[in-house]
Amino acid sequence: MKKLLSLLLAAGLLAGCSSTGVIPMDRDSYMIGKKDGMPGLGVSLSNKAEVYKEANEFCANKGFEVQTLHVSTASAKPGVLGYTELQFKCVLRGSTAQPLVPDPNTVIEFRNK
Repeated sequence: MKKLLSLLLAAGLLAGCSSTGVIPMDRDSYMIGKKDGMPGLGVSLSNKAEVYKEANEFCANKGFEVQTLHVSTASAKPGVLGYTELQFKCVLRGSTAQPLVPDPNTVIEFRNK
């Protein structure tokens, strides 16, 4: 029973630290998400570094460099995994990309009577 529990715990930890890989978003932008491997306290800087490393490798294979559009992190807490999510574009070296502008989730309409 202890071996089974240890195996399940190890499998959960390995699954928790895997990356989503590069996922295409709208237009020519991409995202990568990655959870920390173990719950704890604070933000894992190695997790954030690994996300940027994966994005840089993806863009470098195309002859470009990463332009960050948005990065978000959540701190790990006891019993809860932290995460890093990076939204980016692959751009020519030295060029600039514009951040994504989210669509509003509420529309306010004014009517004249």
